[in-house]
Amino acid sequence: MYTRKRIGGKTHMKKIILGSLLALSIAVPALAHPPITVYVDQQEVVFADQAPVIVDDRTLVPMRKIFEAMDADVTWDEPSQTITSTRGSDVVTMTIGQKQVYKNGKVVYTMDVPAQIMQDRTMVPIRAVAVAFDANVAWDGINYVIDITTDGTTSGNYSKQIHADDGTLLATVSLTYSPLTSNSTAADKINKNINDQMSQKASVMTERLELAAKAAYTKNPASFQPYYYMGTYQAKGEGSDFASVVLEERTFMGGTETKTISADTYNMKNGSDAALTDIVTDSEKELETLMEKGFSALIDQNPNAFYGDAKDRLSKNLDEVGFYLDNNTVVFYLNSGIIAPESAGVIAFSVPR
Repeated sequence: MYTRKRIGGKTHMKKIILGSLLALSIAVPALAHPPITVYVDQQEVVFADQAPVIVDDRTLVPMRKIFEAMDADVTWDEPSQTITSTRGSDVVTMTIGQKQVYKNGKVVYTMDVPAQIMQDRTMVPIRAVAVAFDANVAWDGINYVIDITTDGTTSGNYSKQIHADDGTLLATVSLTYSPLTSNSTAADKINKNINDQMSQKASVMTERLELAAKAAYTKNPASFQPYYYMGTYQAKGEGSDFASVVLEERTFMGGTETKTISADTYNMKNGSDAALTDIVTDSEKELETLMEKGFSALIDQNPNAFYGDAKDRLSKNLDEVGFYLDNNTVVFYLNSGIIAPESAGVIAFSVPR
């Protein structure tokens, strides 16, 4: 599995650097690019007093203009330096200097570059605003054009409840996607790919749970417990070179809940799939040795949590090992049922990139 859709400057997995280097950096708007043009639902947004700027590869725009263009009301609280925007029943808040975006009281987005004040204007990351209000964002990196569509969904939220004829809840299917945030055609390509995958997954799981739940409820309505499927796609380890998208799935169809993860890693230059050997200089044999040692160490630490023949199973199933990037590490994982019972959940360890 580790040679398929996975991860260039390369690093060697054997080189583990101890210690850290802290560097102070100042966010400076990027210059020498064409003026940035923003469209919301095909209507150009005119920023008269302060033009959009790029800070650390993120586009910031004047607060009031972008919220109003998306048919949202906006207020500014000076003492707390907090922006509050309302559209319909949704309330979105963000605070100057803080990276969290709240929607209806819950964090729905974490910004790389927070909202900030420039030349007496409150500037907000445009993608964070769009995602908070479930809008699609397309970035044209050649012409510096941002196109926002408010009738779509970048975050990819899907939720459906299935009921019996008598109104009893039979099953719930829900999927969410926290997308890549880079202003790039590669990120847009990957986000679209994930949204397409999610639509297919939603269709398949809805049909599957509906058939199974109806059959189970018809057979024994008194003891029936509602089925559910929850899928969460989450971008991890996003950088200028590579990024991973991890799908965490929880399924209950009677009996015991199952939990699994799967992951794909992408080249952020062109949006193509990336293999682990694209990131590191280790050979496939060296990677197999690394994985075997890593999982064997976990088995030795807590042997009672694994099958008695876990190491033999590991040797026979190294092709089932998956990986994803998370910050500055590579995470290797095996789903339950391979070297440990279902109750153990996902087994994983990480190494520095």
